[in-house]
Amino acid sequence: MKIIGIHGYSSSNPNAGAAHNSGVAWVENGVVLAATEEERLSRKKNDYSYPFLSLKQMLDMQESTPDFTALAQRSNIKYLPDMLKNYKQARSLTDDAPFKKYLTGKLLELPLRTSIQACSSRKVPESVASLPRSETRHHQAHAASAYYCCPWPDEEVLVITLDGHGESHCGSVWTGKQGKMESRSWLSALHSVGNIYSAVTAHLGFKPMRHEGKIVGLAAYGNPEPFCSRLHEHVTERGKHTTFDADLILLAMLGNRKETTTVYQSLSQGLSREDISAGLQTFTEQLVCDFIHAWVEESGIHKLALAGGVFANVKLNQRILELDNVDNIYIHPNMGDGGLAVGAALNTYADNKGGLIPQFMASAYLGPDIEVASAKLAMEAAGASYTQPDDLADQAAELLANGRVVARAAGRMEYGPRALGNRTLFASCSDPTINKWLNDRLQRTEFMPFAPIIMEEYAAEYFPSWKPEHYAARFMTITYDASSIAKEQIPAAIHIDGTARPQVLRQQDNPEVYAILKAFHARTGVPALINTSFNMHEEPIVCSASDAVRAFQLGNIDALICADLLAVAEQ
Repeated sequence: MKIIGIHGYSSSNPNAGAAHNSGVAWVENGVVLAATEEERLSRKKNDYSYPFLSLKQMLDMQESTPDFTALAQRSNIKYLPDMLKNYKQARSLTDDAPFKKYLTGKLLELPLRTSIQACSSRKVPESVASLPRSETRHHQAHAASAYYCCPWPDEEVLVITLDGHGESHCGSVWTGKQGKMESRSWLSALHSVGNIYSAVTAHLGFKPMRHEGKIVGLAAYGNPEPFCSRLHEHVTERGKHTTFDADLILLAMLGNRKETTTVYQSLSQGLSREDISAGLQTFTEQLVCDFIHAWVEESGIHKLALAGGVFANVKLNQRILELDNVDNIYIHPNMGDGGLAVGAALNTYADNKGGLIPQFMASAYLGPDIEVASAKLAMEAAGASYTQPDDLADQAAELLANGRVVARAAGRMEYGPRALGNRTLFASCSDPTINKWLNDRLQRTEFMPFAPIIMEEYAAEYFPSWKPEHYAARFMTITYDASSIAKEQIPAAIHIDGTARPQVLRQQDNPEVYAILKAFHARTGVPALINTSFNMHEEPIVCSASDAVRAFQLGNIDALICADLLAVAEQ
């Protein structure tokens, strides 16, 4: 059975419905064969418009007709009852007249109007219009992406989703067993720790739903108190059920709009952005870890499959794995809304077949490929000089050992927000000043150091708490405390708090990148490199050969591997 999953609301209203990162996935007989986000093809960061480009690319790439269309997110009208329930609950929490007026005017009327308008207009393109189709709830799609791709087919799994909000919820809890998911709890969007994180991100002057990772990095430079305690004063319940008072609900629902200024100022008065970030991060870790700990105790299940944008927070994921009642965690590699197309397709397959035994997504290389022919065309069209060396890994390692920055755009593009070697910038980890000069060169503002990619054989030496069964580290979705040898040999990859976010690479997962690491290790004695995303300023990660060559010609990198071609910039 071939299913095409689509995250994008309506082809007749392309700019409505999906909050961010629309995309398409292809699932065949319960296995994810391909997935692409629209941003990689449109070149618009976090593109939420209807995924026409990725749909066409997917149908062309598969060269076959799907049997079913799986849509992520229900039609808006279907979750109006949940939205009305949230509205009534929010009104009941306060007698504040301006708050109630705002709720009535903005949080009810606008969603009602847009929901009714969208109800009759949800359409799919002609290319798939004749297929039977289904709709999957936002958080059910997140849960399906986590459970059906997890590495524990024969075990019971606790499945948890958390994000800002999707439809009228910010999270859900499920148990997965013998290929079937059972719903345990749904979390109202009113009490969204993800929305609180995004709201504070916005108040600090960063872009919500894009720059939360900067706050994670900035947090290490601050003192969490008193901001963390001030936030906790507005939490009315912790554990299995987390609830906020009216002030925190206002902040969660409205972000940095002017109506939240008074609430935010009372929370942040007298504090630096570093202290605010530290308090927010600690608050998030405490709330989420309490929530997960309580559900593990309730369920008696100690392996977790996680999805939703909150789990893009790599420091939080470290804290979850460290909980005394958690044995292991799997985080879907595209944990945010970019993973919904995969989740919808898998959920639809399971519904049609009476279940789906999890099949571990061992590889996140699910996007378009770069072939030698297209690489040559792109190089020649740009007038770039290149070679096609037999010893490509050795030449790349030599450049890296000499302090050069080497980009690689080869093989199938990564699925998800992390560059995992195929659309990556590599550099030596030995120079701690690289976090300043390379970010300046790339026009990036970051507060967390570049992440390392390391050969699996050496991972435990550099990150003592890492274990081979820690699947999260294969996809760069968790941090670890660094050892003294790591701090000495790869200082550029170690944060001020002594942690790093490694990609632990096995040879079988990416032989070409592993060969570069091995050759670099032979020259330097260091089995790790910096691995950061290959993209131009404010653009998504490169996708095609022409994207890669265009980025190379800006002059910010020293060499480019494109397919098996090598171009070296003049010094």
